[in-house]
Amino acid sequence: MIKNQKNNLIDTKSGFTLIEMLVVVAVIGILSSVVLTALGPARDKAKDTRIQEELAQVRSFAETLYDGDYDALPVLSVGSDPNNIALLDLKSLAVSIKSQGGELVIQKPASGSATKYLIYSNMNAKTNVTQANPQGDLVFYCRDSNGRSGTTTRQPNGNEVECQF
Repeated sequence: MIKNQKNNLIDTKSGFTLIEMLVVVAVIGILSSVVLTALGPARDKAKDTRIQEELAQVRSFAETLYDGDYDALPVLSVGSDPNNIALLDLKSLAVSIKSQGGELVIQKPASGSATKYLIYSNMNAKTNVTQANPQGDLVFYCRDSNGRSGTTTRQPNGNEVECQF
């Protein structure tokens, strides 16, 4: 407390002004938007990693069904409804892959007994993103009965049973 010219006590404690408070709130808002924007690609990478792990589980599931052939493994095409899958373990994996932005596809040879299979899913990550191509190219993660796995920008066609990189 200090005294003014008329010997009246004046309270010298002062708080923040409204302008100062608004500036602080604006700065915090700008910083939080920058941080949230930077987290977008990390979120996509986390979803893609989960898709890859679930495809590894589908492969393990397929190997447990193996009895000289993979005839017990169902064929799933693009656009298949995961809720229509009869095998409960496979159904839960397909639903989980779909919730991460992917789609489980299982291919086997069209004729004869199925001694090979291929599973793949689209990923959230894109490649070749440019101004001319802002959507980029799709990336697919592929696994097959030979044990090969990896990413490719070429979607396997309906009769392939081996991953092509």
